[in-house]
Amino acid sequence: MPGEELHEVGADGARRAKEWLEATTRVKASWTNTDRKWIRRMTFKWPEGKQTTFSLDLGGLLCGGDFDNDIFMAECKKYSSPGDQGTHYLSYLAKCYVIISQQPEAADHFMWITWCPFNVTDWDKLLTEDWVRKAVLAHSKEIFGDIPSDEAEELIDANVVSTVTERLWMIVLSDKQEKLVITREHRALIQKHDVLEGVR
Repeated sequence: MPGEELHEVGADGARRAKEWLEATTRVKASWTNTDRKWIRRMTFKWPEGKQTTFSLDLGGLLCGGDFDNDIFMAECKKYSSPGDQGTHYLSYLAKCYVIISQQPEAADHFMWITWCPFNVTDWDKLLTEDWVRKAVLAHSKEIFGDIPSDEAEELIDANVVSTVTERLWMIVLSDKQEKLVITREHRALIQKHDVLEGVR
């Protein structure tokens, strides 16, 4: 897929994921990494290597229940087939590790939102500490510098790995599922009620 077309698909996926999250009525506010006002809060830097910056696709605040006022960040992949999602997922996990290492309060939840399952033979392992460690080692040069992998493995912070794992979500959407949510009209009624009750 040409780069420009791929970028458009990515932007469409982020927009649709944002709409779906808002339609759950559990999102108080949300923004994408193209929102100039919020991008600085969503931008981080690899500690080593070329120290390039990165950001995830979405961010926002949850509301209600145990998640009230929790901050979430999400990466969205609008794939129609598995492709190279597994590689992108490892990069995402490594980025989550860096975010928690640098700013533990930056996100209470990390969501991977996809329209296509991937790495299905390892599906039950994708949210485990082993996979977070695997991702950190795959990006050890950007995190720890140009050192042997056994040294990098010793530098992995077990507490950070555990925190990342606890905050991970895997959300699989489909085109039809996106439509099976509360309508905008009903959502407006709920929001109006919450405002009147002083909830929001």
